[in-house]
Amino acid sequence: ISLNGLRRRFKSDLSSRGAQATDRQKTILVRQQNALQRKVDAWKRVQLLYTPAAQLLSSRMETQAGGNPDNPEDIKLFLPSSLTADTASCSHHLLAIEWELRIAQAGDALDEIRQSLRLRDYMYTFKRNWIRGQSANTRAQNALGRVEARAAAAAEKYRVAHAALSSLAPVLNKVGWNLKFRSLNNRDDVRGMTVPRKGESEGRRQLSWIWLVEGVGDDEDQVVQDGLRVEWCKARARMMRWKEEIELLEEEMHRVLRFLQWHALWWDNVAHLRALEGAEKEGVVAYATRQAHLRRDLSAKFETTWARYLTAPPSLCTT
Repeated sequence: ISLNGLRRRFKSDLSSRGAQATDRQKTILVRQQNALQRKVDAWKRVQLLYTPAAQLLSSRMETQAGGNPDNPEDIKLFLPSSLTADTASCSHHLLAIEWELRIAQAGDALDEIRQSLRLRDYMYTFKRNWIRGQSANTRAQNALGRVEARAAAAAEKYRVAHAALSSLAPVLNKVGWNLKFRSLNNRDDVRGMTVPRKGESEGRRQLSWIWLVEGVGDDEDQVVQDGLRVEWCKARARMMRWKEEIELLEEEMHRVLRFLQWHALWWDNVAHLRALEGAEKEGVVAYATRQAHLRRDLSAKFETTWARYLTAPPSLCTT
């Protein structure tokens, strides 16, 4: 697992250097690549003792590909989680060991993500309030880029661990693990406490699940505890506001029904207020009757539509 982490880190360093790397940087990359190759070779020697099936799969892949990959970061390591298919077998004891290690890796990756996000939010606030000038802003932006790269690396580490857990769980008959370790989405899940989803308003904002999993509330970091308390207060205020809106909406529904009933009776009375005779009286009565009928139809329609929402009688307009 640590070897996989070294490979991912080397790939990240290799891509960040690009084609414009200096001679010193290229020398460092070659040394890292050689060290990684030695560790991969050592891993294969150990793997031959405990999982011979992995060597068979490796030899088969090398034959199909026409030889061994030139770069150690591209060599498939065949960990026990990748040997759970029917075509390959692995010791149940090794699968259980990797399960425990992957659980720990996923937890550590989530901690790294949360720590990087808190640091990024603090740096954004500091940059906005105190940083002035082009050179200072450039340095601050570079520092933010490094923090975001660290968060992205931790997210990739978590996804690798989650994929391994998904492969191991059916074989080991593990259930309930995905309640804590869910699938991670970069766009919706990797965000700070105060950052909403794209298109999400403050009134409907919800915390990402990475801040709600078991163990976050037990963090001894005072900054984390203060942030969670603030978000809890905000969530409680939003809940109370929505509850108030629901009460007001129900009251408005009751008032609309009462008003339509009253207005229908008012039109019934209007037809007989003026002393008219003949066709004029018939016209006024017909118009008033039609208006009263419209109000009663609206009231009946609204009452049918709102029946499931109006569970209690009106509280403010009964008199």
